[in-house]
Amino acid sequence: MAKFWGMLVLVGSLGLAGCDSMPTRVSERFAAPQPKLQVYQSSANATFAATQTALRRLDFTVTISALAQGKIEARSRIIPGDSLGGARQYTFSLQLSGAAEGPTEVAAVLKEGTEGDFRAGPTAAARREHGLYSALFAGIEAALKGGGAPVER
Repeated sequence: MAKFWGMLVLVGSLGLAGCDSMPTRVSERFAAPQPKLQVYQSSANATFAATQTALRRLDFTVTISALAQGKIEARSRIIPGDSLGGARQYTFSLQLSGAAEGPTEVAAVLKEGTEGDFRAGPTAAARREHGLYSALFAGIEAALKGGGAPVER
């Protein structure tokens, strides 16, 4: 009987040996990603207008535009998916902050909504890394400089 309890304690301690790192890994996976930040040496009004211009050049539709709160939200067109009836759509949530004369910080979060996987149903997940972040920030920079060429995806 003592052998049984000894084995039970040994197996239990081995099973729990890696648990101190597990909460960190799990929380990183399911926690909302931190916004991508970019600082521009321009006024809040100019950066706000340039951000809207950059979003339109990326073929996003601005759905919320509140200068007083420094908030912009925009969505992409619905992109057909690989599966029958599947679709994908991106949504940007942007928060602008800074002094009226500048500099202005732009915090961006990109979410990807998908539909069409009948086992999982519709999903919406924030993307930690995506090329649209760099395209948006480059588009804002170009709009602030008065650049005319549309930004490619």
